Amino acid sequence: MRAITRAVASDPDGWTPERRDEVVKLFDSLAPNWNERDLPERKIAVSDAIARGLAHTPSLPGGVALELGSGTGLNRDVLEDQFETVVSLDISTRMLARLPSGAIGVRGDGSCLPLCAGSINALVLINMFLFPPEADRVLSPEGVVIWVNSRGSETPIYLAADEVDAALPGNWDGVSSTAGFGTWSVHWRA
Repeated sequence: MRAITRAVASDPDGWTPERRDEVVKLFDSLAPNWNERDLPERKIAVSDAIARGLAHTPSLPGGVALELGSGTGLNRDVLEDQFETVVSLDISTRMLARLPSGAIGVRGDGSCLPLCAGSINALVLINMFLFPPEADRVLSPEGVVIWVNSRGSETPIYLAADEVDAALPGNWDGVSSTAGFGTWSVHWRA
């Protein structure tokens, strides 16, 4: 997964139809037991990124957050404390079928998001692949990327904060830290 993560973040051609199909198959197979991962320690880095990370941004975002690769929405409650609307987007229909009642779920591929340009205030990626051109396209001018690795550098889908900054198009600033077992970073346009 680490090689795929870096390939996708650094090269738009790194996300092939074959890789996409492999990822769908994997996460569809994991969906029935995914909610067993809903442990308090897995949310520490997400909560810290929201509380401390967003405090450093030029303008505190509210509005619409898109959790890309949301799975079954395990972090939705944390995100709803900050954002007026949380949209859960995942490539796995089996994951989305397990979203909590009332959640907004969208099936989609991070490489071609079904959203208008500039329509999102925060793009939240928790143990998820980064698709830099799409992140840049869908974020509002004041929008932020919230990147979380729930198990830090042990997370299979992992990039360090400086790798996220380097992958995003244009100039970005940010802040990063550790919390619990995880790492997080929040990025905004410079």
